[in-house]
Amino acid sequence: MLERTDRMKALVTGATGFLGSHLVDHLLQRGDDVRALVRASSDTSFLRERDVEMVAGDITGAASLGPAVGGVDVVYHTAANVADWGPWPEFQSATIDGTRNVLEAAAAAGIPRFLHVSTLDVYALSALRSRVTEGSPLEKRFGWLDYYRRSKVAAEKIARRYAAEGRLGVTIVRPGLLFGERDGGMFPGIAAFLKSGSSAYLGSGRNRLPYVYAGDVADACILAATTAGTAGEIYNVASDEAVTQRDLFQAVAEATGLAPPRRGVPLRLGYTAALFMEAWCVLRGRRARPEATRYGVNIVALDYHVDASKLKSLGWQAKVPMREAMRRCVEPSSEQRSQPAGA
Repeated sequence: MLERTDRMKALVTGATGFLGSHLVDHLLQRGDDVRALVRASSDTSFLRERDVEMVAGDITGAASLGPAVGGVDVVYHTAANVADWGPWPEFQSATIDGTRNVLEAAAAAGIPRFLHVSTLDVYALSALRSRVTEGSPLEKRFGWLDYYRRSKVAAEKIARRYAAEGRLGVTIVRPGLLFGERDGGMFPGIAAFLKSGSSAYLGSGRNRLPYVYAGDVADACILAATTAGTAGEIYNVASDEAVTQRDLFQAVAEATGLAPPRRGVPLRLGYTAALFMEAWCVLRGRRARPEATRYGVNIVALDYHVDASKLKSLGWQAKVPMREAMRRCVEPSSEQRSQPAGA
């Protein structure tokens, strides 16, 4: 957690989500005043427990954003359609149009700082052949149904344009593979995979993954948004800890009491099987996510060597090791169980 330097009024979009909830906690612990943009359908119990100011609105509805941005010093934009499956219009509306709407509302309100949460997934897969820095090429050639990555690249380009035009002091962070309390995606997904009869390492399982604890990412967001000279900059966010696919699966197995995989399958076979499952769902007209997707295969089976030295030069460092994060996915830390003082 970062110590408070100047008390600020912060708006968080996606505050009821995984990273957004960690950001809310760390902002409150730092002493900032926190406002959350919430939809009518959102589960706001987490925010009510912390006495966070809530303003009704939706990033997909530009007209609803005026009251949310009024009087704040910084916007932390974490909201997006974080999924590896679904129709393109949902990604277009939430991730692309939603980002544009929040940027425009912030610019119109004259907000000095804007933190946009992107992802390491914006990098071209070919960039993974060498160490990934903020200057590595972004993806331009997207595969069939690769909607999450396509939409995140498009959203980031919009944010970068606002920064280049001087309309907002935009800073972008690109986090890696997040784990921690309230993880409703990766951790339960891996646990379900370990329970299935198809549990296996993809390839050798010795590929390195860009692990990072969600609370450490929250600290990175705050540091990047509040440090002088960071407007217009981009920062990779990943731990230096060497975490392989085998390490990750075994840690999830330990945390859940499940058995780790006993075998490996060729990466090409796993990728082909995921493609077949995707095609079968499309042909059957199913909206439900297939058992495996090519994005899911890529995210755990490719080899990542991420350079986060630029962020570390600001004083950031990853504090929570991977196995501790896996434990917290099952049993929240005492810090997270405690209820911070409200804004």
